[in-house]
Amino acid sequence: MSTIQGKFSLTGWISVSLPALRIKSHVGTLLVAISGMILGSASVEAQLPATPQPVNHLHQVGRIRVFFHTDGKHAVNPADLNQNGVPDQVEDAAAQTQAAYLFFVDTLGFPDPFKTERYRNAAFLDIIFRHKDLLRSNGKAYDEVQRFKRAGDPPDTLSLSFSLATSVDASSNLTPAHEFFHIIQNSVTYFKNSWYTEGMARWSERALGLGAVGPVRYDGPWPLPEKTREALFEKSYDAAEEFWNVLASKDDPKGEIPESKVSAELKEMTYVNGTKVLRDFRFQGWRLMREVLLELDKADDVAFRELGYDRWSEANQRSSRNNPFILQAVMRAVSARSDNPLSYVSKQTRR
Repeated sequence: MSTIQGKFSLTGWISVSLPALRIKSHVGTLLVAISGMILGSASVEAQLPATPQPVNHLHQVGRIRVFFHTDGKHAVNPADLNQNGVPDQVEDAAAQTQAAYLFFVDTLGFPDPFKTERYRNAAFLDIIFRHKDLLRSNGKAYDEVQRFKRAGDPPDTLSLSFSLATSVDASSNLTPAHEFFHIIQNSVTYFKNSWYTEGMARWSERALGLGAVGPVRYDGPWPLPEKTREALFEKSYDAAEEFWNVLASKDDPKGEIPESKVSAELKEMTYVNGTKVLRDFRFQGWRLMREVLLELDKADDVAFRELGYDRWSEANQRSSRNNPFILQAVMRAVSARSDNPLSYVSKQTRR
């Protein structure tokens, strides 16, 4: 399970348009004409005036690429406080995603998606801005690697990807970090049951946000009674308050991140408006959640075999039959941490 370790740089930006590819950076402008691009057959359409298409721009920070429009339905907010030619909304989304990578992977030791068996052939993480009417949410992470065939990419270039709504302002909204955490989840397990994926990702938002953990709305009993367990399996984002935040707060009451673990690069990162991307050095439960992901990496193999799956179809990834395997993996991680107050009850739920 290995791949290239990418380093990030905050220099340069690129804008792309068709039928010409325009690359602009701090060192100059390069215009590459693209000719002979014919879509469909030579017919009546070829004789009609071409309909202008919105220009697709690209802002790149290391392996993170943000694709966006400045006009049309999917246009981002044009505000450009630092007057560098890149909309602040785009810069801030890239900065938050980069910070999430530096925090989870480099600082806390979570799996690096680019180094996992599933995603090791991916070259980029592509973020695509789309109108919220199309997404019907603030963001959406895609679990399969994408072959976009973008102009300028080598043949067969593969990308990880998530979409962001054009309504998302990363300087006050943690959706980019939330979606990046989904990329981490998807890199180690095929399980996509919402109480796990969305609940745990909601817990993860406090990594860059203020405070050590989100709301906690469950205080026992443990092990979870059957009705409580079944209700948990029906939850989504709210599973954070009823389960993941509970485990995090009990596992790590102080939630302190030693500043010595955090790189100077991450400490100094800001949004365009000057606000720090990393708001504080408090985050409860990260050691436990890291171990949970490692357990799930093994648990989906067991589920695949014992449930008789022939492939990880979308239906199988979301099947309610996965729930006991996910919960048992979580409890194994809890029981392995002897200082967790719930370790004694977790042993009762192990297979």
